[in-house]
Amino acid sequence: MLRAPRTADLIRLVLAMIVGVAPVKVAAQGERPASAKPADVPMLLRTASEALDRKDLAGAVKALTAVLEVEPEMPEAWFNLAYAYTGLNQDEEAVKAYTKTLQLRPGLFEAHLNLGILLIEMNRPAEAALHLEEAAQQKPEHVRARLYYGRALAATGQAEAAAKQFGEALRLDPSLAIAHFDLGQLHLARKDFTNALAAFEKAAALDPQLPQASLGAALALEGLERPGEAVPLFEEYLAAKPDDLETRFHLARIYLEQEQKEKALENLRTIYGANPQQPGVAAALGDVHALLKQFGESEKYYREALRASPQGADLHRALGQTLLHLEKFADAEGEFRTCLKLDPKNSDAFRGLATSLYLQKRYAEAIPLLEAQAAAPNPPAAVFFVLATSYDHLRDRPKALANYERFLLLSQNQNPDQEWQARQRAKLLRRELRK
Repeated sequence: MLRAPRTADLIRLVLAMIVGVAPVKVAAQGERPASAKPADVPMLLRTASEALDRKDLAGAVKALTAVLEVEPEMPEAWFNLAYAYTGLNQDEEAVKAYTKTLQLRPGLFEAHLNLGILLIEMNRPAEAALHLEEAAQQKPEHVRARLYYGRALAATGQAEAAAKQFGEALRLDPSLAIAHFDLGQLHLARKDFTNALAAFEKAAALDPQLPQASLGAALALEGLERPGEAVPLFEEYLAAKPDDLETRFHLARIYLEQEQKEKALENLRTIYGANPQQPGVAAALGDVHALLKQFGESEKYYREALRASPQGADLHRALGQTLLHLEKFADAEGEFRTCLKLDPKNSDAFRGLATSLYLQKRYAEAIPLLEAQAAAPNPPAAVFFVLATSYDHLRDRPKALANYERFLLLSQNQNPDQEWQARQRAKLLRRELRK
C-alpha cells in the first residue's frame, strides 16, 4: 500500500490535569535537583510542560523521568513521557510508557488513541486495532479514531470493516482528504480501480499538497488500462517526490512500452545517477540503449547488470543479442550458451546461438539448431533462408534447393533482397542438379 505521511500531532494530556499543583519557580534548563523530594514534583512538572511547549523533547524526558522516580504511579507523567519518546522516535520506549499509562488509568481514551497510532507506524496493526477499537467505541464521533482504526483493519486484511470505518470518518468530516486517500488505497488493493480513481481524485481536489493522491490515481488509471492518462499523474507525483526511485523506474518502463525511448532513458539516467545499485536499473539501461541501437552502451550496462546478477539467464541472452550487433560473434555464442545452461527453454537464446554459429561460418554446428527451429509450429520464413545458405556452403545442393524453395513460398515479398538471392541461387542449383 502507499504510505501516508507520518502523523506528528499526537494528542497529549496537559499537565494541568494534576489537581492542586501551584505555580513555582522554574528550574534552569537541564538542571536536576541532587536528591528528588516530593516537594520538587511541581517544579519538575512545570519544567516538563515548558519543555514540551518549546519542543525540547529530550528536556521533557529528563524532567518527567525525574518525576516518575518520585511518583511512579502518576499516569499523566507516563502519558507525557510516552508523547516525548514518540517525538524522539524512541518508539519502543513510547509503547512501554503508554502501556504503563493504561495500567494506571485503564480506558484512557487519549492513551488508547496515541498508542494505536504509534503501533500502526511501527507496523504492528493487529495490536493497534485493539487500542483503536476501544478509542472508536469510547468516542464514535472522533474522526481520527475512526480513521486510524480503519487503517489498522485494512493492514490486517479486514477490507470491509476498514471501508466502514473510513466511511464513518468521511461522514463526520467529508472534507478530510486523507480519509478519501486511505479509502482509495483500500479500493486499489482490492483492484477496484474505478472506485479507487474516484477516491484519489477527491483526495487530490481537497488537498493539492497530497502528492500521493496523484500517484494513487495514476496506478488506478493504469489498472483501468489507461496508461496514457496515467503518465501525467506519475510525472506530477515525481515533481513533488523526485527521490521516489521505484516510481520513477515504473514510469520509465511505461515509457518503454509506449516506445518513448528518450523519455525512458532520461528517467533511467536520473535513477542511475542517484543510485547505480538500484535493482534492475542497469539492465533497463541496457534495454533502452539496445532499442536506440546504441549497442556499445548497451553492452556496458548489461555487463554491469550481470556483475550484480550473474545467474540472470535473460541478461545473458540480452547481452548475447547486443554482441551479435557488435559483430562479437564468439562472445555472443558464449552468452547464449550460458543462458541455455541456466534456462534450457529460452527460445530466444536458442535462436541466438544458431545465429552466432552461422555468422562464425560454423554451418555444420548451426544446421541442427536451425532444423529444430524449422520443425517448430509456424516457423519464420527467414529460418529457411539461413538453412538454405548453410547447406549451400556445405555443398548439399538438394537440401539447399529445398530450403530456398520453402523460403520463397513463405516469404511472399516480405524479404525482397533475400528473395532475389534465393531465386537466383535456386535457378543455378536446379541447373546443376539436372546435370
